[in-house]
Amino acid sequence: MDNDIVQYFVVNSDLEMRPGKVAAQVAHAATISTINMVSANNCQFPDYFNYFVEWYQSGMSKIVLKGSDDQLQKLKENGFYSIRDAGLTEVPAGSLTVVTLPPMPRIIGQRFIGEFSLY
Repeated sequence: MDNDIVQYFVVNSDLEMRPGKVAAQVAHAATISTINMVSANNCQFPDYFNYFVEWYQSGMSKIVLKGSDDQLQKLKENGFYSIRDAGLTEVPAGSLTVVTLPPMPRIIGQRFIGEFSLY
């Protein structure tokens, strides 16, 4: 179980987004992170590419967590993928809505997301 490959998404709970908004923001994060992972020239996490392939082949497990804006900022500072909203609906423009990690073994992910709870 510790070696299962998963992708973690951390939603900004301070924004109190409605479920549909959360779903859209997580979808943005999933799309952007996947495009980046398969980008031969621009991949932010080339050392994680083999995990990405295994994750893709094994069902693409995802875990959605919640955290404060400050907690998401710390994850962003680690270089993880971040989503900022355009401000067209329910949150102010530029709001940090989701930070996602590349697919990785749970045991590695725990170093970064151990303090968060399920969304």
